Amino acid sequence: MVAHYFLMLERERAGDKINKAELYRRLAREVRRSEKSIEWKLRNVSAVLEELGIAWIPGLLPAHNYQDSLVQSVEVQLGKHPKMLTDPVSVKPRFASAEGPVLVPPPAFLNSDPQDRQPALRRLLGKYDPAARDDFNRSLGRAGEEMVFKFEYDRLCQAGRSDLAKEMDWPADRGEDHRGFDIRSNGEERLLEIKTTNGHARTRFWLSRNQVDTAAQNPAAYRVRRVFHFQNGAEMFDIKPPLDGGLWLIPDKYAAEPR
Repeated sequence: MVAHYFLMLERERAGDKINKAELYRRLAREVRRSEKSIEWKLRNVSAVLEELGIAWIPGLLPAHNYQDSLVQSVEVQLGKHPKMLTDPVSVKPRFASAEGPVLVPPPAFLNSDPQDRQPALRRLLGKYDPAARDDFNRSLGRAGEEMVFKFEYDRLCQAGRSDLAKEMDWPADRGEDHRGFDIRSNGEERLLEIKTTNGHARTRFWLSRNQVDTAAQNPAAYRVRRVFHFQNGAEMFDIKPPLDGGLWLIPDKYAAEPR
């Protein structure tokens, strides 16, 4: 069943129309299970892909509470379909409504450690770290920045401040990463660092030392804008300084040089 999901995902990425109902009927006959249970199992696969920051098949919303054996089956299929770990060269957001991306509140605080996941999933996340892949995926990062830039521009225009909209700046698009933020909006009042993923709202991401320092130096203006579900109904939220008030900040790398 997991293999069928990956074949459908390949076709969907290629632009083919997928008849999911027909697949449910066929698989129900083959494995002697109800069509509803087939759909639920495929939605379980979407949930594992969401954890990995991989866009899932539209219409198969992630359903959690799956077993380790399903995670292991997904790992097998990723080995057979390695291209699923990278997004298409042309990356475009998908929106849940015609209005475009939605700005939502940040997720509520967890009462547990984010590392408290089932063993198979924790191992798979270590093998295919979504934070590392998102950081390396320049096309995804730029597409997220472009989406946010347009969102901010339209927001200011709708508020009657087209003057501020015209003053917006996108230094990251010029390769000016040393600034510690990607987009300046609202005049000098908002510095936005954009972090984009196809995963869920709690998907891990990387911040550089420069970005953390810039946030600390500009607490009133700085925001980390987390864009999630980019290709499955894009939403986003802001994290304000002090960043460790809303984020688990975990040291992950050391700069090293011979003594």
